[in-house]
Amino acid sequence: MSLAVVGYAALAALLALPGWRWVRAGGHRRESDTDAGDVPGARWLLPVAAVVGGVLGWVHGDSVVLTVVYVVVSVLLLVLCAVDLDVHRLPDALTGPTFLIALTGLTGVAVVEGDWLSWRRALLAALVLGALYLVLVLIGGGSGMGVGDAKLAPSLGLLLGHLTWGAVLVATMATFLLGGLAALWLVLARGASRSTHLAFGPAMVAGTLGALVLPWIHWGR
Repeated sequence: MSLAVVGYAALAALLALPGWRWVRAGGHRRESDTDAGDVPGARWLLPVAAVVGGVLGWVHGDSVVLTVVYVVVSVLLLVLCAVDLDVHRLPDALTGPTFLIALTGLTGVAVVEGDWLSWRRALLAALVLGALYLVLVLIGGGSGMGVGDAKLAPSLGLLLGHLTWGAVLVATMATFLLGGLAALWLVLARGASRSTHLAFGPAMVAGTLGALVLPWIHWGR
């Protein structure tokens, strides 16, 4: 394991620390969060962030600026996962800044590396994914996918589109596969019904991070 990979892992864990403390203290909770348990759970956040940061550094380490952007945004996505798992909500206070940070970071990458083609593809992918999830929310009648998922989708589109269209496709397919498996597990293990709310954000983030760390996906850039 190279020193750079360790450095990215340490950076991710360090960046995740304030979010972990915030979630652990229940700072994300509101009185209307009836799905919340007795104690916020996010013990996994720091080690998972470190692993994700290290793997991102290993796969994308040839571009330091891009890797840092991926690490920073990935940490924000993991914090969003922790919140969604606890209260089944993706707060605007995180989804909005996540998009702005991703857009600003990728714009910086385009300026430094001169790769405006990837930047334009990222914007288009953000628009496509945002529209897709918005349509799914509208036709879902509010019982399944939430508005927060539609607000998160453009940030994921930016990251994936900057890589390749293949990454967008793979991540989207993986997202719905993981979401379906999670729903099936809730039905079989916990007796969930059609009205049971599923935190879909973690599936969206898992699908995205999975695509970002698959080395073969960025061969077609």
